[in-house]
Formats: sequence, C-alpha cells, structure tokens
Amino acid sequence: MEYEIRQWIKERLSTNLPEFNNLPACPFAKEALIKNKIVIQELDNQYESRMSMKEYFLAELENYSYHWPKGKEVIVLGCKPELISSDDLSDIVEIASDKFLTKRGFIALEDHPAVEEKVLEYKLNQGSYALILLQEAEKLQKAREILKKKQYYKNWTKDYLNDVVQSFPHTS
Repeated sequence: MEYEIRQWIKERLSTNLPEFNNLPACPFAKEALIKNKIVIQELDNQYESRMSMKEYFLAELENYSYHWPKGKEVIVLGCKPELISSDDLSDIVEIASDKFLTKRGFIALEDHPAVEEKVLEYKLNQGSYALILLQEAEKLQKAREILKKKQYYKNWTKDYLNDVVQSFPHTS
C-alpha cells in the first residue's frame, strides 16, 4: 500500500493540470512526501479479532490525533476496499470528527474507490485502497486559502466544493 500511495502522490496528485488552474491536484503533497512528512499505515484484517475494521480506523484516528507524530503533516490510514464500505468509511470520519477530531484541531478526509471524486474529468481517487487522510485543521485551512486566491477551485462543481468545504470546520 505504501508504494501505491507514494506513486499516486508523485504521478496523479503532483502534475500541473488545467482542471486546477494549472496547479497540481494536491499542490502540497509532493513536498510533504519528499520531506518525509507523511505517515502511511495499512490497516488489515490482522487486527484484534474482537474489533471491527470501523472500530480499528476510529482507534487509530483517536491515537494519532492524541499522539501526533513530531514533524508530520499527514497521516494516511488505509485498507483494501473489500474490508470496509464507502458508507462505513464516511461514518468513521463523521463519528471521529464529532467525538474528538474537531476538538483536537484535526480534519479527516476519506477516499474510497466506490465513490468517484472528479474535477471536470480528472479523477482524484487513489483507486486501490479505502483511505482516511488526517491533517491539522489550521494548516489545511491556510493551504485552502492560498489555493482559493490562485483560482484552484474554479472548475469544481458546487456540490463537490460544498462537500470539501463542509470538512473545514472554520470556513463559512
């Protein structure tokens, strides 16, 4: 999984594209990868048998949001998509946000192969894994403001923009 996530960042998220006003799909990802500021952890079915995959994701989100690794900017938690549904992945993000992430200053974003995320015709999904990306809300909000000034969001549909904006607790 780690290799595939790294390739996704290098090949899909770091190329300048007209869909994003000639910026990369994720303008800050490549630098974070090069500077070793990303933690990638695969969750598999080897977890404690009494715990569901949903509980496993929640436990890891709670752990990382409480014990944030020094010098890191993004935590990527993932598993094979057959181990968790897209609905459960969305539920995890909602539950974690309501219970502890927002209070601790974090934002989680999910990506599941079953739910296509596109801007114009450019597909953003990683595609092979069900993922939750955890980041500090303040840093993500600052990055979002920079991108807004650069017209990064100009080709986003209203619905997609609203979905993303809703994940930022300090925006209107």
